[in-house]
Amino acid sequence: MEFHSWDQGILTHVKLCRFELKSEPGVIKSGMVYSGKIYETDGTEAIAVHDAMDIRPLCPIPTPPSVRIFRSDIGKQSQDPHFFYGNPGAVIGPSQIVNLPNADNDFVVRCYLGGTIVGSGYHVNVEEAEAMILGLTLVCIVTGKGLENEEREQGIGLGRSHDLGIVIGPVLTTPDELDDVMVMTANGILYKLEASIKVNHVERATANFEEFTISMIEAVRFASETCTLHAGDIFCVGPIFEDIESTVSHGDEFQFSMERLGTLALKLNDQPQ
Repeated sequence: MEFHSWDQGILTHVKLCRFELKSEPGVIKSGMVYSGKIYETDGTEAIAVHDAMDIRPLCPIPTPPSVRIFRSDIGKQSQDPHFFYGNPGAVIGPSQIVNLPNADNDFVVRCYLGGTIVGSGYHVNVEEAEAMILGLTLVCIVTGKGLENEEREQGIGLGRSHDLGIVIGPVLTTPDELDDVMVMTANGILYKLEASIKVNHVERATANFEEFTISMIEAVRFASETCTLHAGDIFCVGPIFEDIESTVSHGDEFQFSMERLGTLALKLNDQPQ
């Protein structure tokens, strides 16, 4: 199931997207978003133009080989970034309904800047890592705090707690579209982009990604030290907001917005499953 929330605010810069027409459900198409229109392409040139109201956006990265989650609030005692793996099978697109497993858990929607790469690489340097990044997007990971606490207590690593839903989209923005908001910080190349979250259309918090502590380039470089990276791998850098700001419950609608990258929406199911 899904509900429609295609944010018109994303339609001011060229973006890469995947979508289906409402009149042709199940037929997956790809293209670019520009000036309020969706330009369907065949990989080389535009073959059709669609209005935003006529399409349903899909996850811009449909079948990632891996999902790495870089948490700035984990391993603070080390100078190196730390990550763990999410489940690629939990990846879904924008405006989907996410099923929460039960009512006896505290849930949060953690928000991340996401990135994906082209090609493959092992032991890549900073310049090579930067060249590998195909685009940036938004990621919301629905997390069970009770499950996470159990995993931490048992020392088994984070897994089931992050298995509820990894929502990605709505589009993929190539790095050159963000050159004018790129800033060099002590933590690498970051972006001066305002972000916000809303729950049931009420703003909960705002932030600026420029103030973050992990760059996407460093995440890619660091991950390549121990594993060959592959095209389509997803890197999630965050969380951008505090857990207390991101708490949700059954029936809530959640929106994560970032300048130039759009708005990513999801809805939690009304009843426990």
